[in-house]
Amino acid sequence: ASRWRLAPLLLAWVGSVKLPKSPRFVMDLKYSAPIEAPAPLAERRLQGRMPQAGRRLRKPNSHPCDLGNYDNVQYHLEIHVGAPCGGNVSDGQRFQVVPDTGSSDLWIPASNCTRCKDRTAKFFLEKSCTAQQIGDRITFRYGDGTVAVGGSFTDWVQIGDLAVEKQFLIQVDKMESDTHMKSDGILGLAHHYVSDGGSRGRTFMSTLFSEHPQLPMMFSFYLTGNTERPSRLVFGDPDLKEHSKETEFKYGKGYYMSHTDLWLTSVWSIGWSGTGVEMAFPDRGTLGSPALIDSGSSLIVLAPDIYEHLMAELKWRFTNCRELTEQQIITCDCPPANDLSRIPSLVINVIDESDQQFDLCMSPDEYILESMDPLNGRSTCVPALQKGSTTQPVPLIFGMTFMRSFYTNFDIRNNRIGFARSNMSPLPAHAKCSVDAAPLLRRAVWVVSVFVALFSVIFACYVLLAPKGCCSWLCCCFSGAFAGGGGNGGHRPL
Repeated sequence: ASRWRLAPLLLAWVGSVKLPKSPRFVMDLKYSAPIEAPAPLAERRLQGRMPQAGRRLRKPNSHPCDLGNYDNVQYHLEIHVGAPCGGNVSDGQRFQVVPDTGSSDLWIPASNCTRCKDRTAKFFLEKSCTAQQIGDRITFRYGDGTVAVGGSFTDWVQIGDLAVEKQFLIQVDKMESDTHMKSDGILGLAHHYVSDGGSRGRTFMSTLFSEHPQLPMMFSFYLTGNTERPSRLVFGDPDLKEHSKETEFKYGKGYYMSHTDLWLTSVWSIGWSGTGVEMAFPDRGTLGSPALIDSGSSLIVLAPDIYEHLMAELKWRFTNCRELTEQQIITCDCPPANDLSRIPSLVINVIDESDQQFDLCMSPDEYILESMDPLNGRSTCVPALQKGSTTQPVPLIFGMTFMRSFYTNFDIRNNRIGFARSNMSPLPAHAKCSVDAAPLLRRAVWVVSVFVALFSVIFACYVLLAPKGCCSWLCCCFSGAFAGGGGNGGHRPL
């Protein structure tokens, strides 16, 4: 079965065709970033103002693992695979893998992998005394065109201080891709129900909670930019006090998750604050549109019709915008002094289990990426919204840009995803936003409309239910008054 996974974009700068030797540029994994890509504006403004995090005791059922950060477009995690013969299990072969909520399988490069990067760590099956080869050939097909083929086996795997003994893996020996993924492999964190225990084996999450039944069945992501605070993947109980401005998660509806193997939540609408511009999905009722929360994608990826509708409102607020057709994004000149006060916030209205909506707000500082044009020294702003494909599995894919704004909890037992404002976000806890262009005026018009409607109903009831002759008497009185007034110039006779 194919898996959709968009290649992360290396977001920095794209200038003219004739680039200098060491430019910053925005590209997908078909290219490499020569220098560190910029953080969102919010991250830059927070740097130097965050206090150093002191050492603190963690919860007994909370297991945090630090993530490496490659230019804010790819996060990676160190894992150990296999136990050497006669050695310590902690001396297993090491790999850097992408923790990916958009796929389900764990794969690493085999020792004989063709077209793998030269510096990629490769797995030697013969060096592991705990490996058991299965041999089934499995093919992965990703949304960026990458094809990976390999053989299956089981082995001992350790992530942080958690280890599993018989994890199903694939050692990839054939790659067909022009991408430059900076990690060795992928750790799929999604879950498939029907195929668990079948030819595809069990996912890492299935094995982890099967061999560690005392561990709460959830994991959470805390993603930061290029700051002194490390990003983390936390297995078990989330740590809101350490990672969030809020004390509890807001959970979206779990309907789509209970019917698929993907981490999906329900979205009622997405739009720009204070503009009246949004894309809603009323035809889906209280289920809303499925939205994939994908730690393997860099940007917010929107179906073409949604992207065009939203970007039409955003582009005119910038100058010199140009489309990068290969990357399906735009880049514009930044406002003077990087003043984003006239740029609207992104409003995402999520549906919860009670069919009520709650809004998730992203300020311009959070979804606008800034870089510098090396040719003219001008600031360049890149909205972190990408035009997706009509064939993508869901209309909305919220990647790392979105997850840096919210500490995100993936609750496996209850098939739901929770969101809490990250302590790295420039917005306060419980920040509110609305797409309404003039919310007070609209509310006033609504109140007046309700009043007029109620008055009309009351008057209609009076006309229909009033005692017979009452209305006739009123009509006669009015008729007499007008008749008298007309015959005497409007004056009563002397």
